[in-house]
Amino acid sequence: MSENSSKSVAIKDFFKSNVLINELDEVLRFKPDSLIGVDKISSDHLYNNGIKTIEDLANLSVSNLPEIKEILPKMLLKWVKIAQVIQKNIKEQLRRHKKILMLGLDAAGKTSILAVLQDKFSIIKSLLPTRGVKREKLDFFGYPIISWDLGGQVQYREKLYFNRPELFFTEADIILYVVDSQDPDRIPEAVNYFREVLKVLEDLHEIPSFLIVLSKSDQDIRKTLQWQQNVTSIKNKFNSIADEFDEFSIDYCDSTIFQRETIMQMFSIALKKVSDTSEIIENILEEFTHQVDAKASSLVSMDGLIFGTYTGSDTDEMLVNNTALLLQTLSNFYNSIGLIREKSIKLELPLNGFTIRGEKLFEYSELQIPVYLWMLSENPELLESKINYFREQLLPLINLFL
Repeated sequence: MSENSSKSVAIKDFFKSNVLINELDEVLRFKPDSLIGVDKISSDHLYNNGIKTIEDLANLSVSNLPEIKEILPKMLLKWVKIAQVIQKNIKEQLRRHKKILMLGLDAAGKTSILAVLQDKFSIIKSLLPTRGVKREKLDFFGYPIISWDLGGQVQYREKLYFNRPELFFTEADIILYVVDSQDPDRIPEAVNYFREVLKVLEDLHEIPSFLIVLSKSDQDIRKTLQWQQNVTSIKNKFNSIADEFDEFSIDYCDSTIFQRETIMQMFSIALKKVSDTSEIIENILEEFTHQVDAKASSLVSMDGLIFGTYTGSDTDEMLVNNTALLLQTLSNFYNSIGLIREKSIKLELPLNGFTIRGEKLFEYSELQIPVYLWMLSENPELLESKINYFREQLLPLINLFL
């Protein structure tokens, strides 16, 4: 199946089963009630307020929505965001590869992170410092990615990257800036390099998303005062640099190659920052969490991509996501030795009064990667009555995640 025909299928998933799509350019002229989740009465109310088509819906400003007393503001907001995703993807026609730029000093751990993402654990010990630029076209989690791993040695920074910055720093969707959290002596050098990168991006009028990756945050090291001081120092210094530039905002994430789930969570955060649909997914997860009276919910692919999470606390988020990743790893092992993959996975913790349950919703991409909806709840049986409703809403958003 070509990328263009895949796109058509993904767009169709937003619409009710009786809606026929012959040409993509006609979709924006459809009435709002052609969308899954929009009923005829609500569509009539939209029509009476001048919102007659999907395109009209997409052209509304999410920051200044009209007041339609018959429609809840949160519901209207969701419809507008979905319409905007449809509009954007139709106009693009072809999904381009996302460009991820890996930056940081030499020996920070950039190439090792990429090796873990590709399950190339055996090569990590033998990895040599990256010389210049290593550009790879990869398929991460079923999505097309172009990874640019820029070697961090000073000679490449000074003589290559900053001499011809337009060759390296343009059109990046996100920059993963990797910092060795165990090497306080090189923090000043990492900070200076970061400042130079921001200056170049400013000159090029490029404003990619940023994620500062605190690599080598190994589980035993994290407990030490030295590591905690290192992390505090890194964040303070990097925040100070970012404050010098108006356009850039940065986030942080810990990772260690010895715990693959931390790499998966880091990369999930990165992809969500550049996804067209991640915000809508998390809005839907919020609705789901409230409807099933859960403490937390998360949407996770069987290969470890966390599409979105909704929770009221950091502890619950760690519980649901780490449990999901570990149980799915176990499920993958069972599958690898010939066992049939279970549609429902459950971990009961009766002494703590809750259950963590994952339910398979669907498969996505040509690789047919299973996606599970996870919940942390005291009443996991409430999932049964709502699962189909949320399955219909989430499938098209996953297909257009990147």
